Amino acid sequence: MLKIRISSPQAKRTDYVSGPSIVIIGGGYTGATVAKLLVERGLRHVENVTVFEPRAQLGSGLAYDTGDPDVRLNVAAHRMRAIPGSPSAFLQWLHTSGTLTADPAAVTSEGIFARRRDFGRFMQQQLAPLVEAGVIRHLPEKVSTASRVNGRWHVTGAGGTTVAADMLIIATGHPTAARPQALENVDRRTARMVTDAMAPDALKDIHADSNVLIVGSGLTALDALMRLKAYGHRGTISLLSRSGLLPRPHAGGGFSPYGDFKDETLITARQVLQKVRATIADAAQHDIPWQPVFDALRQHAQTLWRQLPKTERHKLLRRLRRWYDVHRYRMPPQVSAALVEGMATGQVEAMVGDLACLRQDGQDLIATIATREDRVRDYRCHHILLATGPDFRDYGTHQKFLLALHRDGIVQSDPLGLGLSCDQEGRILSAEGSPNTNLFVAGPPARPAFGELTGVPEIADQAVNLVDLVLRMLARRHRTIFIGRQE
Repeated sequence: MLKIRISSPQAKRTDYVSGPSIVIIGGGYTGATVAKLLVERGLRHVENVTVFEPRAQLGSGLAYDTGDPDVRLNVAAHRMRAIPGSPSAFLQWLHTSGTLTADPAAVTSEGIFARRRDFGRFMQQQLAPLVEAGVIRHLPEKVSTASRVNGRWHVTGAGGTTVAADMLIIATGHPTAARPQALENVDRRTARMVTDAMAPDALKDIHADSNVLIVGSGLTALDALMRLKAYGHRGTISLLSRSGLLPRPHAGGGFSPYGDFKDETLITARQVLQKVRATIADAAQHDIPWQPVFDALRQHAQTLWRQLPKTERHKLLRRLRRWYDVHRYRMPPQVSAALVEGMATGQVEAMVGDLACLRQDGQDLIATIATREDRVRDYRCHHILLATGPDFRDYGTHQKFLLALHRDGIVQSDPLGLGLSCDQEGRILSAEGSPNTNLFVAGPPARPAFGELTGVPEIADQAVNLVDLVLRMLARRHRTIFIGRQE
């Protein structure tokens, strides 16, 4: 196979020792961060880092690859901690790049809540010099196959490019949104009126005065609400979910995390809930809101998850997950203000129930909604936006190359529906439960082992630990080969 390396003065290192190659599938925030760390820390042990990412640039991925100026990060810039070793890098970039001058609305009393596309630009600028120098090879292709041949991984892209690697890291991020069962049997004409809420052209056919049903009430649904608002939408916008719960707002005042959740006795979902409630009550006595308590809980969430037996993890997900999500994934102040205004005027409403049936009536859709009280109501709208969140169930089958690995027993979907089965070091577990020392998973698909692994700071920490492990393993292998040659 012809191997092309782009050389430049910056890329040449006199102390560079030839070593193995690594392929990363996925070049969003997770994959880009892993790649960046590998080339910065693995000078003596990594010969080549290749990233398969169909987008034109690395670093943004699905979450931040948007041109929409009305979709914002739900975390203040000073809390992003996106670059390991430089926690304030993103905040500094916002100030020095002129981004805040172009986006003064980002600045609020609760911090700077930047646009998602600006964080994407920031990450792209972190990776671009490494790609241009040739130390990271970016292949703008979607992966078709990944197989083990003669002790090495052979990864082939949709464009036909094949790369052989000693280690493979899967960083494919979030899967597509979950689709309600009611949409499985609708005809094509009706299906065209149901759109992914964050698709670039999702709003192009929506008339400003039409009623819109958004299926979902999390942050994605609120992002869709903001997009509609920016388009000058005047019709009713209904947010439908089983719980009716909406993301909570942030607290002003600059509070530090409050509470200590380092407790090895917390081994049931009920005990964790009781601890959270007691800590919130204690915080209230000191005039501290509940938000800092959840910030402290987030810091120790991975430790708590490891302590819980599998049965208790299942209980936590089934009974408390939605409550945790709406308190943990809070909406930015700009969104909170728009939501309060919309509900006050009656333009926005939250509905509780399931989408049970969908049919077309002329130019409109009739959505039959089943409520908790076993009642049904028909809701007339012109368009439905899906904001149900990513569907991690059967993650091992949601992409072609993963499906083949799943069939061979090399990867397996987590039985709790969180991603790929793996251990605390990010090594993927086979169908027999054994860890693969040449195959890793990074970012959200590794949640089965970590529990909390969606936010940028947590992903950055996992990337550091994963890269350190990979480099230690490569160093041991390299030394073994070197000693053998000496003998």
